[in-house]
Amino acid sequence: MRITVVGDIMCHSSQLNSYYNPKTKNYDTSRSFELIRNRFEQSDLVLGNLETTLVKNPSDYSGYPRFGSPIDLATSLKNAGFHVLSTANNHSADKGSPGIDITIETVRKENMVPIGSYQSQQDYDLRRHFSVIKNNLKIAIYNYTYSTNGIKVPDGRIVRLIDEKTITEDMEHAKSIGMDLIIVWFHFGTEYQIKPDASQLRWVNFALNLGADVILGGHPHVVQRIDKINDQLVAYSLGNFLSAQNHPFTDGGIILNFNFSIDGNGQKLITDVAYESVWIYPHGYQIIPINEIDRENFKIPLNKHYRKKASDYKMQFDKVMSENKL
Repeated sequence: MRITVVGDIMCHSSQLNSYYNPKTKNYDTSRSFELIRNRFEQSDLVLGNLETTLVKNPSDYSGYPRFGSPIDLATSLKNAGFHVLSTANNHSADKGSPGIDITIETVRKENMVPIGSYQSQQDYDLRRHFSVIKNNLKIAIYNYTYSTNGIKVPDGRIVRLIDEKTITEDMEHAKSIGMDLIIVWFHFGTEYQIKPDASQLRWVNFALNLGADVILGGHPHVVQRIDKINDQLVAYSLGNFLSAQNHPFTDGGIILNFNFSIDGNGQKLITDVAYESVWIYPHGYQIIPINEIDRENFKIPLNKHYRKKASDYKMQFDKVMSENKL
């Protein structure tokens, strides 16, 4: 089976302004995904980190520091081909109980799966151990965050935090019921740092030692290296898939692909690991596969300024990827 993963999906104030149509008085986020939909067509499972809450009332729409985004964002993600969205991150509680509830309900209504945040203890007990079967392979996915920015998770809601006991129980459960592939998805690390920090290394090693097969990371908002440790795959940070951040190297991210199978001897195989850089064009916030920019028939006429920004991003991306241990 083919699995595709992208990084942080955010919605800043300038994006909200770009998405707003004053004639219809509606928000349309679909344009952001027009150029990358075909990247997901051959994938059996597409994952992304939803680093914003979804809210219904336009008066609640806001960017940093407390994110609240239009429902349309979930529709656009579904139409782009996503299947699973992680919702445990440092912005999960930005809009209180309504933000947690509406995010979960909206993602599920769009026939995607939210993992990492829960509306109640009952909801947590029901959905804590998320798994999916694809091509007769059983995949478990767990999502944890280092924090909710000091905002108390309200009124019985649950956002899964990074915790030794919780992770240990989850790994033991997944193995006990015969999961073929265990993916651990951490929201952790130091923002804007291109190398994994000590905390990332600690938690990655902790999960790998417990039996995780794949570790995914987000929060630094820049791409960090990818490692193959024994037969386990680690992507420390996938960068920004959609964002309006302007710190160096935050204007893009990675599309990570890999195949998973089990051979005739029962050996797990993670193969054909491949990646592609994407860059976010600030006019309309379109996600652009960066290798497409120099194609003769590329549909967006980038001026010299933006071509240089994209080129600078690609140079930094290639430099980071040169440190991969695959």
